[in-house]
Amino acid sequence: GGGGGGGGGTLFKKKPTTILDPLLSNAGILKILIWLMAPVAMEQMKYPQLIASDPREANGLLKRLMEKADKVGMKEDVEQLIMDMNIDSEDDDNNNKSMIIKWAYNEANVLIRTHMNVCEELTQSLAGGASTVGDCVAVLEDW
Repeated sequence: GGGGGGGGGTLFKKKPTTILDPLLSNAGILKILIWLMAPVAMEQMKYPQLIASDPREANGLLKRLMEKADKVGMKEDVEQLIMDMNIDSEDDDNNNKSMIIKWAYNEANVLIRTHMNVCEELTQSLAGGASTVGDCVAVLEDW
């Protein structure tokens, strides 16, 4: 684990006002990137020849975050976040952006491998079609 800099604290100068604000931190964005890369990592492990999940979603998130920041009154906060993560907002092929996305993929891969038994049990529960949300939570919580 680790990486991303910033110690995981939010970068807000003012108190967050929406439920999504805590995700606008180094740690929050990295968690979202890991979540976006998890399906790609799982498919790569199970079916190396067939990738249906789009690994470009993580890059798209970063790009949309930069594009929409001004419209939601978060431009300064997002600019600070992007600067702290060493991402050049003008360069789609930015090496730092690519490294952060690769890091997120690797973290997703490690999490899946570490918890493969839970992933398999959850997959079987969902594939059966009769599982409720409670059943899935029970698998995740190891009840």
